[in-house]
Amino acid sequence: MKCFFITSFVFLFSFAQGQTQVQFIRVDTIPVLIGTQSLINPWAGGINYGQFSEIDLDQDGTLDLFVFDRTGNKITTYINNGTVNAIDYKLAAQYVAQFPILHDWAILRDYNCDGKMDIFTAFTGSSPGISVWKNTSTLAVGLQFQLVADSLISNLTPNSTNINQTIWVTNVDIPAVRDIDNDGDLDILTFDGSGTHVEFHRNLSVENFGICDSLLFKIQTSCWGNFAENTLNANLTLNDSCAAPAINNQNSTSTQSAQHNLHNGSCIECIQTDNDNDHDILIGDISNQYITYGRNGGSSSFATIDSVDTRFPDYDSTLTMFIWNCAYHIDVNNDGKKDLIMCPNASNASENKKSCWYYQNTGTNTAVQVQFIKNNLLQDEMIEVGEGSFPRLFDYDNDGDQDLFIGNYGYYSSSSAYASKIALYKNIGTINAPSFKLLTDDFINLHATTSNIVAPVPTFGDLDGDGDKDLIIGDAIGKLHYYRKDPGPADNFIFMSSNYSGIDVGNYATPQLIDVDRDGIIDLLIGEQSGNVNYYKNTGTASIANFVLNTAILGNVIVNQVGYTTGYSVPFLWDHNGSYTLLVGSERGFLFRYDNIDGNLGGNFTLTDSLFVSSREGLRIAPCMGILNNDTLPDLMIGNYAGGVSVFYADLMNEIASFEIQNYKFEIFPNPTSGNFNITNSIQQSDFPASFKMLNVEGQIIFQKEINSTIESIDVTKFAAGIYNCTLTPKNRITSHQKIVIIH
Repeated sequence: MKCFFITSFVFLFSFAQGQTQVQFIRVDTIPVLIGTQSLINPWAGGINYGQFSEIDLDQDGTLDLFVFDRTGNKITTYINNGTVNAIDYKLAAQYVAQFPILHDWAILRDYNCDGKMDIFTAFTGSSPGISVWKNTSTLAVGLQFQLVADSLISNLTPNSTNINQTIWVTNVDIPAVRDIDNDGDLDILTFDGSGTHVEFHRNLSVENFGICDSLLFKIQTSCWGNFAENTLNANLTLNDSCAAPAINNQNSTSTQSAQHNLHNGSCIECIQTDNDNDHDILIGDISNQYITYGRNGGSSSFATIDSVDTRFPDYDSTLTMFIWNCAYHIDVNNDGKKDLIMCPNASNASENKKSCWYYQNTGTNTAVQVQFIKNNLLQDEMIEVGEGSFPRLFDYDNDGDQDLFIGNYGYYSSSSAYASKIALYKNIGTINAPSFKLLTDDFINLHATTSNIVAPVPTFGDLDGDGDKDLIIGDAIGKLHYYRKDPGPADNFIFMSSNYSGIDVGNYATPQLIDVDRDGIIDLLIGEQSGNVNYYKNTGTASIANFVLNTAILGNVIVNQVGYTTGYSVPFLWDHNGSYTLLVGSERGFLFRYDNIDGNLGGNFTLTDSLFVSSREGLRIAPCMGILNNDTLPDLMIGNYAGGVSVFYADLMNEIASFEIQNYKFEIFPNPTSGNFNITNSIQQSDFPASFKMLNVEGQIIFQKEINSTIESIDVTKFAAGIYNCTLTPKNRITSHQKIVIIH
C-alpha cells in the first residue's frame, strides 16, 4: 500500500487585518458523488485529449501514471496502488511541479536503461523537433529532470557525407519511441514531411558503445514498412518505395520547412500482435477518425507491412471520437500485460468527456489482443464537464453550506453544436465537512431551453431587493442573461432577459456580482476574452439595478501575455475582514492576485502574485472563493479548460509549517546581476541536498541544480535579461521563493 500526500502549494499573503499569514493547500479529500458512485479522484482537473505514459513517481518500484493533456499543456500525475487486475490510481498532484514545462506532446521512455522514465517532448523552441529530458531522480532529492537534448539530430547520409539534421517532428505529431530493431536502445519512427512515409531513425548507442545510454541516431530507411499513407484518408498503399530524405547541404532548415509544410499531423505507436518478435504499427491521423493498424510481415530489421485494418480493432468496439485518435501502450490494470488507451489529439474537434478509451490486453505482450472495457478511463473518477470549467460556490438552497455550480464551454457532439450547460453539485455534507453530489448537469434546463447560450458562466446576487439571490449568466458572445429567483423551489429561476442591461463586452463574458465600491448596492465585474476586467457600477437602487460602465480596465488589470490580444480574464473579488483581494484567472493558466483595491477604484491595483500554481492547472483557468470548512478563511476552487476543478483549502500557518519556513533563510545577491549571483542559506546539514530551480515568466524551468552547501554561486551570463523566479527546496522542508533580476 502506498502513502498519499496532501499537495501543498504555498501561496502566502498578508490580509489587511492582523497581517495573517495564510497558505493554500491543494486537497483531494472532499467527497463527490454521482448517483451512488463516490468519485476516486474528484478534483483531478479533467481530461480532454490525454497522452498516457508510465513512470515511477515515488521510486518504490511500481510504475505510476503520467497524463499530458494537449489542452493547456496540462500535466496530471497519479500514484499506482499496484493492485493486481485492478485500475487503482490515486491523484498525486505533488509531483506535477517537478516536471519541466512541456508543450503539445510528451511521452515517457527510458532511453538510458537506468530504470527511470525520461521525457521525449516537442522541441523547446519554435521549430519542429524532439527535446529530451533525462530523469535524474534520487531517493534523496525526489523526482527531477535535466535537459540533455534540446533537439535530437540524425545522420541522414550515413553511407556518404554524414550530414546531421534535426529529426523533424512537428508540434502536432507524436512519434513512436520504441526499440524497433530489438537491440536494446530506443529508436524513433516518425512520418516524413509529406505525411505519406514513415522514417526509421535507428539509435546506434548499443552498436557504438555497447550500452544504451546515448541518443545517437542515423536514418535507417525513409520508408519503414514499405508502405505509403494516403494524404486524404487512412488507406495504406503496400509495397511502396520512397525517395531518400531531403538533405539541406547549407545546414539550414529551409528545405525541410518547405517539405514539411505539406504534413498536417499524425501519431504512431508500436505493438506486437503476432508473436513474431517484430513491431506492428498503429497510426492516428488528423484526417482519420479511426486508428489504422499495419501488421509487420517482415522482421525487426527489415519491416514490411503486409496487412491493414483501417478501423482497429475491427473485431471489437471501434472508436467513435471523430478525428485524430492516438494509441498509448501501457499496463493499465496491473496484470503485467500492456493494454491500449486510445484518445483524440484534435483540440475542439473531438469527444471531450468520454475521450479516454481503455482496451484491455487479453493476449500477451508479444501477441496483443484487446477488448474494449470503457470509454472514460479516469474521467469517470473525477468532475468532468467536457471543455471549459467555470466554478461558482453559492448556497442556493439556504441550508447554510456552499453548493457548487460549474459552467462549461460545452460537451462535444458530432452531430450538432457543443452542448453548453451548468452543472449543480449540491453540498450534502455540513458546514464543517463539505460533500458534493451531482443533482443535474443542466441546471434550470439551460441547454434544453436556450441551446444558443455558449460558455455559460453563472454568478448570483440580489438584483431586485427581495432578499433572495438572482442569477446572471455570461456567454461566449459577451452578453449577459438574467434569471430572477422567485418563491418556491430552490431552483425556481425565471428567465427575464437575454441581453441584460444591454451589456456587451465583446466575447466570453465572465461576470461576478459584488458590491465593488461598498455603497451597499451590488455591482458587476466582468472579465472577457481581451484580458481586461470591466467594472459596471450600479447607479440604481437595491430594488432596481441599473448597471453603467465605470471603466473597462479596472485597476489597470490586463492579464494578456505580452504581444497577445487575448487573455480570457476571469475575475473574482473577495472580501476578507473588510479588505478586498482580486484574483484573475487567465488564458495561460496563471492566477493573478491584486490588492490596493479599497479606496483606489480609479487607480492602479498592485499585482502581488502572478505565479500562484503557475500554469500547472491548465489553460484558461477560472477561480472562485468561498468558505467550505467553516474556519472563516477563504478556500479556493480553480476550473480549467480540460473540464475539471481543483480545490485549495486556506489555512493559517500552523506551528510546524511556520517552523519549517523559518528554520532556514534563503537569499540571493547581488541582485540585480549581470554575471554571477550567490545563493546563501541556513539549511541544516540533515536537510541537504536541496533542489534549486530558476523559472522564467512563463513558469518554465530554465535551470536547476542540486545544492549541498550553505553558499553556492550560479553563472547567469548565458541567460537573457529579465526577471526570474527562484525556488529552493531542502529535503523534508517546504519550498521558499525569491526573484532574481538579470541585466546585461
